[in-house]
Amino acid sequence: MRVSKLVVASCMSALVALSACQEDSAGIPEGFEFPDMPEEERFPVITPDPYLPGDERLAVGIFYGGERSETIGLNGSTREYFIFEASYEQKTVDDRLEGGRSDQITLNGTPFWGGGIVWMNPIDLSKWTTMYVAFKSSDPSFEQFDLTLQSGEDEQPATGVALDPTEYGYTNDGQWHFLQIPLQDAVDAGWDPTVTRSPFIIGAAGGNEGDILLIDDLYFARDLDDLELGTGGAGGAGE
Repeated sequence: MRVSKLVVASCMSALVALSACQEDSAGIPEGFEFPDMPEEERFPVITPDPYLPGDERLAVGIFYGGERSETIGLNGSTREYFIFEASYEQKTVDDRLEGGRSDQITLNGTPFWGGGIVWMNPIDLSKWTTMYVAFKSSDPSFEQFDLTLQSGEDEQPATGVALDPTEYGYTNDGQWHFLQIPLQDAVDAGWDPTVTRSPFIIGAAGGNEGDILLIDDLYFARDLDDLELGTGGAGGAGE
C-alpha cells in the first residue's frame, strides 16, 4: 500500500482561565471587556473526562492537546502518522471537544480512505485498558467506518483488528460523541497489545469527495489498578 506522509505540527493557544462560565456571571467584573477573540476561546470547552493529578493517561502524538502522564510521540522515522493513498486532506479547526483545536479530515473521493498512526517497532500497550476518542460528522461517508489496532513482531507483517465505532456510541448526527472503548474487546478479537504496531487507524471503502469528519481527544487510560490486558486469542489471556 502506498502511503503519503503527513508532517504534523501541533501548537496550543494559551487560554485565559475565568472564574465564571457566562458573561453575565457575578464572577466577571462589571465593565470587563473580553479580548478580541472568538467566544469559544473566551469560554474554553469543558472536557468530558478532565485530567486529574495522578491519572495514568497516554497520548500518542496526534488528536490530543490535553494533559497526560505519558506520551509516545511521533518521531518522523519509526513512529509516524500516514494518510493512505492521499485519500483525505487534514487540517485543524476551532470546533473541538478538548484543548484548543480538533483535526478535520476531508475526503478526496478515492475508492478507499484511511489513515493513522504506524509504529515500525512494536510497543507494549498491555498496561492500558481503555481507548478514548471523539468523533463528529453528519456526512454519509462516515455513517460507518473501521477503527483498527495492529500488532506484530518486528520481523512479521502487522495484523489488524477492526472495531466499529457505532458499537461504542458514535453516530453521524452532527454532534460530538466521546467513545470509551475497552481494549479487551480488541484483545478478544486477536490483537496482541504487547507488540502493538498501530494504536489507531481509521478507514472505510468508498467515501464522497468533500465529506468531513472531526477527530479529537484521543488517549489511552489505565482505569483499574494493576490490571493488564490479555495477549490475544479468542478470549484473551486476561479472562
